[in-house]
Amino acid sequence: MFHYPFDPSSLAETARIWWNLYGYYLLLAIVIGTAVMTLLVAIPLAYRYKPGSHNPNAKDEIKPGEIPSERGRTAGVLLIAVLLLGVFFGLLTQSLEATKEFKKIELNGEIPDDALVIQVIGFQWGWTFRYPNGVETDVLIIPVNRMVVFNVTSEDVFHAFSIQDLRVKIDAIPGKYNIAWTKAYQPGIYRVQCYELCGVGHAEMITKVMVVTEDVFDFWYNSQGATLEEAMEEAAHTEG
Repeated sequence: MFHYPFDPSSLAETARIWWNLYGYYLLLAIVIGTAVMTLLVAIPLAYRYKPGSHNPNAKDEIKPGEIPSERGRTAGVLLIAVLLLGVFFGLLTQSLEATKEFKKIELNGEIPDDALVIQVIGFQWGWTFRYPNGVETDVLIIPVNRMVVFNVTSEDVFHAFSIQDLRVKIDAIPGKYNIAWTKAYQPGIYRVQCYELCGVGHAEMITKVMVVTEDVFDFWYNSQGATLEEAMEEAAHTEG
């Protein structure tokens, strides 16, 4: 079963970062959109033509040989410009901070010692996940509350590795390794999908990621061959 929450911030660290930035953009869009729509309605109503109200001596009347007087106030225009610059500067700052968080491993050049590094290999039309102990699966299994680093590549054409609900997306390019990461907060089953048009089987290049508790993952990982169901049963038996 796949989850498609409107607010994904409770699912993973990467989703929380993305949602905070999205909320900033959304708030800004609502404010600006409301202001624009209000002016679109208010200005025509305020300056609409009224029959019989034409005044040849009106201040705004264009007269041959005369330069129209200044309209509006320079101070007001300057204030609006400064406010807009401030808003867009804040938006830029927020975007840069989110980008730094998403790319912090690449920028720092270091992977945390306790991180789980999984090699992700895309091919037409599927995925292979290779763990540090040599186990390979076609279903991604990761533990909660632990940073998981994806070392992503492709063995044929361009693909894009994406876990939409956890807000993970990175290109899979032949001959190159790109790094993405996430840290899931709670167990669940989510969709892994290719987001780069890669041939006739692109739409079916889908698998799933199973986020499990640390006990279940440790048993599965150390068993090197046990099914996830066996790992879950063993973890439940151990807890009992």
